[in-house]
Amino acid sequence: MSGLYENPPPLIPDRATREQHPIHMTKRNWRQVVVVYTLLVCAPLFFAYSNFRAHGGDAFSAVVRSVQGESGRGWSTSSCTVWQETVRSSKSGTYVQLNLLLVYGEMPGERLYPPPNPRGYYHRYRTTVQQSCSTLYVDVDTHLTEPDFDRLYPKLVEHIVNQFTTPPRVALGEVLRTRIELLPYVVHNVVLSFLDFLSIRDACILATMLGVPGLPILVMLVLVPSWLALPIFWLWGVLSTLYVVLPQRAWGWMRAAVVRPRQRTEIGTPKQ
Repeated sequence: MSGLYENPPPLIPDRATREQHPIHMTKRNWRQVVVVYTLLVCAPLFFAYSNFRAHGGDAFSAVVRSVQGESGRGWSTSSCTVWQETVRSSKSGTYVQLNLLLVYGEMPGERLYPPPNPRGYYHRYRTTVQQSCSTLYVDVDTHLTEPDFDRLYPKLVEHIVNQFTTPPRVALGEVLRTRIELLPYVVHNVVLSFLDFLSIRDACILATMLGVPGLPILVMLVLVPSWLALPIFWLWGVLSTLYVVLPQRAWGWMRAAVVRPRQRTEIGTPKQ
Protein backbone atom coordinates (compact mmCIF):
# COMPACT_ATOMS: atom_id res chain seq x y z
CA MET A 1 0.00 0.00 0.00
CA SER A 2 1.54 3.28 -1.08
CA GLY A 3 0.61 6.61 0.38
CA LEU A 4 1.41 9.06 3.10
CA TYR A 5 3.07 6.65 5.54
CA GLU A 6 5.83 5.07 3.45
CA ASN A 7 8.43 7.49 4.95
CA PRO A 8 7.20 8.45 8.44
CA PRO A 9 8.91 11.37 10.19
CA PRO A 10 11.53 10.60 12.86
CA LEU A 11 10.13 10.01 16.33
CA ILE A 12 11.40 11.11 19.74
CA PRO A 13 10.12 10.07 23.21
CA ASP A 14 7.94 12.53 25.10
CA ARG A 15 9.44 13.41 28.51
CA ALA A 16 6.11 13.15 30.34
CA THR A 17 4.35 10.16 28.74
CA ARG A 18 7.33 8.40 27.09
CA GLU A 19 5.18 8.06 23.99
CA GLN A 20 6.78 8.45 20.58
CA HIS A 21 5.85 11.53 18.59
CA PRO A 22 7.35 13.20 15.50
CA ILE A 23 9.88 16.03 15.67
CA HIS A 24 8.36 19.43 14.89
CA MET A 25 10.62 22.40 14.12
CA THR A 26 8.98 25.65 15.07
CA LYS A 27 9.83 29.01 13.54
CA ARG A 28 11.86 29.86 16.61
CA ASN A 29 13.87 26.64 16.23
CA TRP A 30 14.71 27.56 12.65
CA ARG A 31 15.70 31.07 13.73
CA GLN A 32 17.98 29.57 16.38
CA VAL A 33 19.63 27.40 13.74
CA VAL A 34 20.27 30.49 11.59
CA VAL A 35 21.67 32.42 14.57
CA VAL A 36 24.06 29.60 15.52
CA TYR A 37 25.21 29.28 11.90
CA THR A 38 25.81 33.03 11.66
CA LEU A 39 27.80 33.02 14.91
CA LEU A 40 30.02 30.17 13.78
CA VAL A 41 30.64 31.48 10.26
CA CYS A 42 30.69 35.27 10.69
CA ALA A 43 31.99 35.93 14.22
CA PRO A 44 35.73 35.60 13.30
CA LEU A 45 35.38 38.12 10.47
CA PHE A 46 33.26 40.54 12.50
CA PHE A 47 35.69 40.49 15.42
CA ALA A 48 38.78 40.94 13.25
CA TYR A 49 37.24 43.80 11.27
CA SER A 50 35.75 45.62 14.27
CA ASN A 51 39.04 45.20 16.18
CA PHE A 52 40.94 46.63 13.19
CA ARG A 53 38.62 49.65 12.97
CA ALA A 54 38.73 50.25 16.73
CA HIS A 55 42.54 50.50 16.68
CA GLY A 56 43.13 53.06 13.95
CA GLY A 57 42.14 50.97 10.96
CA ASP A 58 40.30 53.80 9.20
CA ALA A 59 43.35 56.08 9.31
CA PHE A 60 45.57 53.20 8.19
CA SER A 61 43.28 52.50 5.23
CA ALA A 62 43.36 56.20 4.31
CA VAL A 63 47.17 56.05 4.29
CA VAL A 64 47.09 53.00 2.02
CA ARG A 65 44.77 54.78 -0.41
CA SER A 66 46.98 57.88 -0.45
CA VAL A 67 50.23 56.08 -1.31
CA GLN A 68 50.99 56.43 -5.02
CA GLY A 69 52.96 53.31 -5.88
CA GLU A 70 53.51 50.83 -8.67
CA SER A 71 51.96 47.82 -6.95
CA GLY A 72 50.82 46.84 -3.48
CA ARG A 73 49.63 43.91 -1.46
CA GLY A 74 48.42 43.42 2.08
CA TRP A 75 47.69 40.82 4.71
CA SER A 76 46.13 40.86 8.12
CA THR A 77 45.99 38.93 11.40
CA SER A 78 43.95 39.38 14.54
CA SER A 79 46.65 41.64 16.03
CA CYS A 80 48.24 43.50 13.08
CA THR A 81 47.78 44.61 9.49
CA VAL A 82 50.55 44.96 6.93
CA TRP A 83 50.67 46.75 3.59
CA GLN A 84 53.60 46.64 1.16
CA GLU A 85 53.89 49.09 -1.70
CA THR A 86 56.60 49.50 -4.33
CA VAL A 87 57.25 53.21 -4.90
CA ARG A 88 59.20 54.61 -7.85
CA SER A 89 61.01 57.95 -7.87
CA SER A 90 60.11 60.21 -10.80
CA LYS A 91 63.54 61.87 -10.58
CA SER A 92 65.88 58.90 -10.83
CA GLY A 93 63.65 55.93 -11.62
CA THR A 94 64.86 54.04 -8.55
CA TYR A 95 62.51 51.86 -6.51
CA VAL A 96 61.96 51.50 -2.78
CA GLN A 97 59.71 49.13 -0.90
CA LEU A 98 57.38 50.83 1.54
CA ASN A 99 56.15 48.69 4.44
CA LEU A 100 53.25 49.94 6.57
CA LEU A 101 52.67 47.91 9.73
CA LEU A 102 49.79 48.65 12.10
CA VAL A 103 50.16 46.72 15.37
CA TYR A 104 47.36 46.55 17.94
CA GLY A 105 48.38 43.37 19.70
CA GLU A 106 51.34 41.03 19.47
CA MET A 107 54.23 42.13 17.27
CA PRO A 108 54.49 39.84 14.21
CA GLY A 109 57.51 37.59 13.82
CA GLU A 110 59.95 37.36 10.94
CA ARG A 111 57.80 34.78 9.17
CA LEU A 112 55.01 37.32 8.71
CA TYR A 113 57.15 40.45 8.59
CA PRO A 114 60.66 39.51 7.38
CA PRO A 115 63.67 41.84 7.47
CA PRO A 116 64.93 43.38 4.21
CA ASN A 117 66.47 40.97 1.72
CA PRO A 118 70.26 41.63 1.45
CA ARG A 119 70.13 40.79 -2.27
CA GLY A 120 67.52 43.44 -3.02
CA TYR A 121 67.55 46.05 -0.23
CA TYR A 122 70.38 46.81 2.16
CA HIS A 123 68.82 49.36 4.50
CA ARG A 124 65.58 49.68 6.42
CA TYR A 125 64.68 53.14 7.67
CA ARG A 126 61.96 52.99 10.33
CA THR A 127 59.60 55.69 11.58
CA THR A 128 57.33 54.85 14.54
CA VAL A 129 54.03 56.55 15.33
CA GLN A 130 52.67 55.65 18.77
CA GLN A 131 48.93 56.01 19.40
CA SER A 132 46.91 55.28 22.52
CA CYS A 133 45.71 51.88 21.28
CA SER A 134 47.98 51.02 18.34
CA THR A 135 51.39 51.64 16.78
CA LEU A 136 52.21 52.41 13.16
CA TYR A 137 55.60 51.40 11.78
CA VAL A 138 56.66 52.99 8.50
CA ASP A 139 59.61 50.99 7.15
CA VAL A 140 61.40 51.87 3.93
CA ASP A 141 63.57 49.13 2.40
CA THR A 142 66.10 50.53 -0.07
CA HIS A 143 69.69 50.35 -1.27
CA LEU A 144 69.94 54.16 -1.09
CA THR A 145 71.70 55.98 1.69
CA GLU A 146 69.51 58.09 3.94
CA PRO A 147 70.52 61.46 2.39
CA ASP A 148 69.85 60.10 -1.12
CA PHE A 149 66.50 58.74 -0.02
CA ASP A 150 65.50 62.11 1.47
CA ARG A 151 66.54 63.83 -1.74
CA LEU A 152 64.75 61.47 -4.16
CA TYR A 153 61.64 60.89 -2.02
CA PRO A 154 61.03 64.22 -0.27
CA LYS A 155 58.36 64.20 2.43
CA LEU A 156 57.15 60.68 1.58
CA VAL A 157 57.30 59.45 5.18
CA GLU A 158 56.15 62.81 6.55
CA HIS A 159 53.03 62.69 4.37
CA ILE A 160 52.21 59.17 5.62
CA VAL A 161 52.63 60.18 9.27
CA ASN A 162 50.44 63.27 8.86
CA GLN A 163 47.81 61.27 7.02
CA PHE A 164 47.68 58.76 9.88
CA THR A 165 47.71 61.18 12.82
CA THR A 166 45.41 63.87 11.36
CA PRO A 167 43.28 62.37 8.57
CA PRO A 168 41.76 65.05 6.31
CA ARG A 169 38.02 65.52 6.03
CA VAL A 170 36.59 63.85 2.93
CA ALA A 171 33.17 63.17 1.44
CA LEU A 172 30.95 60.38 2.78
CA GLY A 173 31.50 58.21 -0.28
CA GLU A 174 35.26 58.41 0.13
CA VAL A 175 34.91 57.60 3.83
CA LEU A 176 32.98 54.41 3.06
CA ARG A 177 35.43 53.38 0.34
CA THR A 178 38.26 53.90 2.82
CA ARG A 179 36.57 51.75 5.47
CA ILE A 180 36.21 48.78 3.12
CA GLU A 181 39.62 49.25 1.45
CA LEU A 182 41.33 46.46 3.42
CA LEU A 183 38.24 44.36 4.24
CA PRO A 184 38.99 41.81 1.46
CA TYR A 185 42.43 41.16 3.01
CA VAL A 186 40.82 40.56 6.40
CA VAL A 187 38.48 38.04 4.77
CA HIS A 188 41.30 36.29 2.93
CA ASN A 189 43.97 36.21 5.66
CA VAL A 190 41.95 35.93 8.88
CA VAL A 191 38.75 34.07 8.02
CA LEU A 192 39.80 31.91 5.06
CA SER A 193 43.51 31.57 5.80
CA PHE A 194 43.27 27.77 5.45
CA LEU A 195 42.25 28.34 1.79
CA ASP A 196 45.38 30.28 0.89
CA PHE A 197 45.24 29.00 -2.69
CA LEU A 198 42.21 31.22 -3.32
CA SER A 199 42.66 34.68 -4.77
CA ILE A 200 41.36 37.74 -2.91
CA ARG A 201 38.39 37.98 -5.28
CA ASP A 202 37.44 34.30 -4.96
CA ALA A 203 37.78 34.44 -1.17
CA CYS A 204 35.39 37.42 -1.00
CA ILE A 205 32.86 35.66 -3.23
CA LEU A 206 32.99 32.51 -1.10
CA ALA A 207 32.71 34.48 2.14
CA THR A 208 29.71 36.39 0.78
CA MET A 209 27.95 33.17 -0.19
CA LEU A 210 28.60 31.54 3.18
CA GLY A 211 27.85 34.60 5.28
CA VAL A 212 24.59 35.86 3.75
CA PRO A 213 22.73 35.88 7.12
CA GLY A 214 25.40 38.13 8.63
CA LEU A 215 25.53 40.75 5.87
CA PRO A 216 23.29 43.24 7.76
CA ILE A 217 25.65 43.12 10.76
CA LEU A 218 28.68 43.65 8.49
CA VAL A 219 27.01 46.65 6.87
CA MET A 220 26.35 48.08 10.34
CA LEU A 221 30.01 47.58 11.33
CA VAL A 222 31.05 49.52 8.23
CA LEU A 223 28.62 52.41 8.76
CA VAL A 224 29.07 53.08 12.48
CA PRO A 225 31.94 55.22 13.84
CA SER A 226 35.12 53.32 14.66
CA TRP A 227 34.67 53.65 18.44
CA LEU A 228 31.31 51.85 18.18
CA ALA A 229 32.53 48.90 16.09
CA LEU A 230 33.71 46.66 18.94
CA PRO A 231 30.76 47.42 21.29
CA ILE A 232 28.31 46.56 18.50
CA PHE A 233 30.16 43.31 17.81
CA TRP A 234 30.04 42.26 21.47
CA LEU A 235 26.38 43.32 21.78
CA TRP A 236 25.49 41.23 18.73
CA GLY A 237 27.42 38.25 20.08
CA VAL A 238 25.83 38.40 23.54
CA LEU A 239 22.27 38.87 22.25
CA SER A 240 22.68 36.07 19.71
CA THR A 241 23.99 33.70 22.37
CA LEU A 242 21.16 34.59 24.77
CA TYR A 243 18.57 34.05 22.02
CA VAL A 244 19.88 30.51 21.52
CA VAL A 245 20.41 29.61 25.18
CA LEU A 246 17.47 31.21 26.99
CA PRO A 247 13.99 29.65 26.72
CA GLN A 248 11.22 31.61 25.08
CA ARG A 249 9.45 32.31 28.38
CA ALA A 250 12.55 34.10 29.67
CA TRP A 251 12.19 36.64 26.86
CA GLY A 252 8.56 37.06 27.90
CA TRP A 253 9.62 37.81 31.47
CA MET A 254 12.14 40.40 30.31
CA ARG A 255 9.58 42.01 28.02
CA ALA A 256 7.10 42.17 30.88
CA ALA A 257 9.73 43.66 33.20
CA VAL A 258 10.33 46.43 30.68
CA VAL A 259 6.67 47.10 29.83
CA ARG A 260 5.24 47.20 33.39
CA PRO A 261 7.22 50.21 34.69
CA ARG A 262 6.39 52.07 31.51
CA GLN A 263 2.68 51.36 31.91
CA ARG A 264 2.79 52.49 35.56
CA THR A 265 4.49 55.71 34.52
CA GLU A 266 1.87 56.38 31.86
CA ILE A 267 -0.99 55.66 34.31
CA GLY A 268 0.50 57.90 36.99
CA THR A 269 1.08 60.80 34.63
CA PRO A 270 -1.93 63.18 34.62
CA LYS A 271 -3.35 64.14 31.25
CA GLN A 272 -2.89 67.75 30.19
